[in-house]
Amino acid sequence: MNYSRTLHGGIQSTVDADGMTVIFQASNVRNERTGVHSTISIGFREDGHGAIPLDEDTYNIGRREDRERLVTSIYKKGALKTILEAGNYDQSRMSMDLMLFQRGLWQYEVGSQEGERRGGATQRSYKPFVIEPYVVEGGGTIIFAPPGRGKSWLGMMMCVTVDAGINRFWPVKQGPALFVNLERSAESVDVRLGDINESLGLPRDRPLLRLDRRGRSLPDVIGGIQRTVDKEGVTFVMVDSLSRMGYGNLIDNDPANKAMDALNGLSPAAWAVLAHTPRGDETHTFGSQMFDAAADVTVQLMTDDKTKDDSLGIGLRVDKANDIKKGRGVLQIALEFDDFGLKAIRKAKDFEFLEISAQKKVSTSEQVATFLGQFGKSDAATIADELGIDRSTVANILRNGQYVSLGKEGRKAVYGLREPSRELLDGENVNSLETLSDTAAHPYNNEVVSVASPEYRGKQQTLPYVNEDEDIF
Repeated sequence: MNYSRTLHGGIQSTVDADGMTVIFQASNVRNERTGVHSTISIGFREDGHGAIPLDEDTYNIGRREDRERLVTSIYKKGALKTILEAGNYDQSRMSMDLMLFQRGLWQYEVGSQEGERRGGATQRSYKPFVIEPYVVEGGGTIIFAPPGRGKSWLGMMMCVTVDAGINRFWPVKQGPALFVNLERSAESVDVRLGDINESLGLPRDRPLLRLDRRGRSLPDVIGGIQRTVDKEGVTFVMVDSLSRMGYGNLIDNDPANKAMDALNGLSPAAWAVLAHTPRGDETHTFGSQMFDAAADVTVQLMTDDKTKDDSLGIGLRVDKANDIKKGRGVLQIALEFDDFGLKAIRKAKDFEFLEISAQKKVSTSEQVATFLGQFGKSDAATIADELGIDRSTVANILRNGQYVSLGKEGRKAVYGLREPSRELLDGENVNSLETLSDTAAHPYNNEVVSVASPEYRGKQQTLPYVNEDEDIF
């Protein structure tokens, strides 16, 4: 059979019968654990008329039972059976053609993914932005902050500035923008949009492309997003929020990859998604490191609401950047509120929000050390869940000399911070305490020795280290 691609990526093949054409189409062809699956659609087109769908189903294309069930369902419909058989196209022929169509599907799908020789660009080029330096054309951005810090205000503000071509806060490339709201009622977003429009000098009722589906997940709406992108020529999509991705546990890599693949499939539109941070740590997105890996840019949103007036300071810092300059400082914006809500948006004054200026990036290793310093001991899985860090990353950190094994609790290996050198005890040198007769319990066994004795000083050199072969999961 001969195959062709549809506008939206489906695979299609046709068979001529007397006075009509039978159409076989496969969409979302993918290799699952149990075999290759696809949504199979069958239709026909009479000469001079448009295509008419007959039936469709999603199944394992290697199973004869599923294929026969689809064909049988079509020929059970009396009117359709009469039309098909009038073209000398009976059930057995359709069954055979569908088998042949499905047999070559996966080879055609894989063949479209073969490598090809391509040369490098002949000259250097400037990376184009939709919002400079936060959203690159055709790329993806994650903006992260704890809940209730103004992410939704920022996301909608970015959409409006792109849609209206406002360069007051950042350079934009004007184009249709779509705001995907999975968190709030449409009515509450109406109010926020009116406040933002007015604060930016636009009519309160200026419309913005929106998809309001409170409580739904990304798989529920991704088809609608794509249709809107195609129909309206959308160049920028903002999704609120990452917690509504709906592909599974955000800490696991596979759901994270599926969510990012879905967003990257919106190309050529650029996308940004608002994300929460782990509890007690504001320096990275909650969940798998695959989120950060798939994004072209990640942006930390910092806030300061400790002001005398009713204003909220938000700061934007580029945390990760692919192929673009990263060190661009922190942009600070002031959102002013009154009893009715948002009343103004402006660039912040110098030194207006000191808490934002004082915040610094904390490494993953420092986060683990801080967690164990606070809770005393824990296992790799618990630390990973609480901090929103990949468990294998935590496991590797716990293997260095800063941490010590404290045995097992149940089946989980527990770790703590290694205590400081015994050369200093409560700020004094051990040698200066030789006259003391006090004793101290060794922290790693039940033996009690004098803190001034040679036996104690010898213990300093034999504190237990992490066994490299130990299962820290």
